[in-house]
Amino acid sequence: MSIYKKRTSKKNVDVNSYNSIQNKIATLKNFMNNSTDIRERRFKVGGKDVDIAIVFIDNLVDGYMVQDHIIKPIMSNSFEWPTNSDYASILETIKDYMLYGDIVDEVYTLDEMSKGILEGKTLLLIEGSSKALLINTQSLPKRSIEEPQTEPAVKGPNEGFIESLKDNLALIRKRLKNPNLYVEIIHMGKQTNNKAALIYIKGTVNNKIATEVRSKLNSVKDYDIVSSEQLMDLMCPKPFSIFPLIQWTERPDKAVSCLLEGKVGVIYDNSRGMLIAPVTLSNLMQSPDDYYENLFIGTAITTIRYLSLLISIFLPAIYIAVTSFHPGMLPTTLLLSITGARVGVPMHAFFEALFMAITLEILQEAGIRLPKVVGQTVSIVGGLVIGQSVVEAGIISPIMVIIISVTAISSFAIPNYSLSLSTRVLRIIFMILAAILGAFGISLGVLYLLGYMCSLRSFGIGFMEPITPYRFKDWKDSIFVAPQFFLKNRPEYLHSSYETKRKGNSKNGK
Repeated sequence: MSIYKKRTSKKNVDVNSYNSIQNKIATLKNFMNNSTDIRERRFKVGGKDVDIAIVFIDNLVDGYMVQDHIIKPIMSNSFEWPTNSDYASILETIKDYMLYGDIVDEVYTLDEMSKGILEGKTLLLIEGSSKALLINTQSLPKRSIEEPQTEPAVKGPNEGFIESLKDNLALIRKRLKNPNLYVEIIHMGKQTNNKAALIYIKGTVNNKIATEVRSKLNSVKDYDIVSSEQLMDLMCPKPFSIFPLIQWTERPDKAVSCLLEGKVGVIYDNSRGMLIAPVTLSNLMQSPDDYYENLFIGTAITTIRYLSLLISIFLPAIYIAVTSFHPGMLPTTLLLSITGARVGVPMHAFFEALFMAITLEILQEAGIRLPKVVGQTVSIVGGLVIGQSVVEAGIISPIMVIIISVTAISSFAIPNYSLSLSTRVLRIIFMILAAILGAFGISLGVLYLLGYMCSLRSFGIGFMEPITPYRFKDWKDSIFVAPQFFLKNRPEYLHSSYETKRKGNSKNGK
């Protein structure tokens, strides 16, 4: 603890109080624990007997930029230095006339210098000067822009966010050339020293939502996190909610659409994807493909998606309740068929469903963790082999294999992965209720679930909007998929500052 206090107390030390270059560099290196990848180079100003040094981290800078944009211009003798120039004026001359870097900042303290170096910048020190310069020479490793992995679309753009805040912001501005697009950079983490960008359109967003998101982001900025998913968990209005109350997307086109509606986005550096708030159930059930088809096809696909959501949650529970408590509800032919298929099966329908559900989850998890080359093969072949084997062994009835298979396929139709995970938990809960109380248990569970969903709020917006409270005008962009010329108004439930998406005035940048 004493060492930590000693180091933190030096954060605001002015390194330039140590006049000699050697002492400045030694103090800075000591502050950064004498890491071996810190590089330095000393030289003299062209035509002047003044010592200069540059300090950088080897793997974070572009060596050609350091050589061509910093060292060569300074060491060149072609520049006419002002007569009787002191150290301060020499540094100002270097900053204003000689450096080719796109961003040059003046810094004074150890903390500012170390943060700049760790971001891939080059620190320039001059003997006798009271300040130093940080020149942008970043060359950070990153992957190229690729197709979204978790949100594929048949139509539309195939660009996805990557692990670079700068590139992700460029993807947003590429699609949204609006002067009112506001970006606020917030530094995150005491040790990670990462960045998060708060994004929204001024004059469009509900100021209460923007203020609440900013406040939540500032309240967790001291946490050391490494991904946007961890940030989403910290920012969640109800951490123990079974449903996601913040949406995550890796599609820039979807992110821009949400910003145009009046929502707020958060991009975390070194993590792909963008967080969007607030979010409703209808938002989680939407896919970019919905807006690339006509009214009838888009609405039909959306309806099938909602039907798939219900099937993935309730189908196994309904089967357990009907076969165990209410067989009289089935037609006689179907009842005889199910009864005949269950002859010789040693387990109760609940344990059948539970065994198959757990087996399915294991196969899905194995398919995700295995390399892509074999992951899908293992999931498909494993499901076929296990399903056929348990039926032939008489452990599971054939009808149960069909029930669980339809349930699994229905869950795959849910476009949001986090919501899909929520349905897995709800499925088990309703199976337990059905095994204990039958249809009455399912009814109680449905009533509680509806009440719980209506009570959820995402940054002041109800999770069940616009279904309840009833807002039929917003159904055209949630339950139905209306033609584009009907979507000129923003959703009413967001209470946006400027309600019209299109045909707006130039003052608001529409």
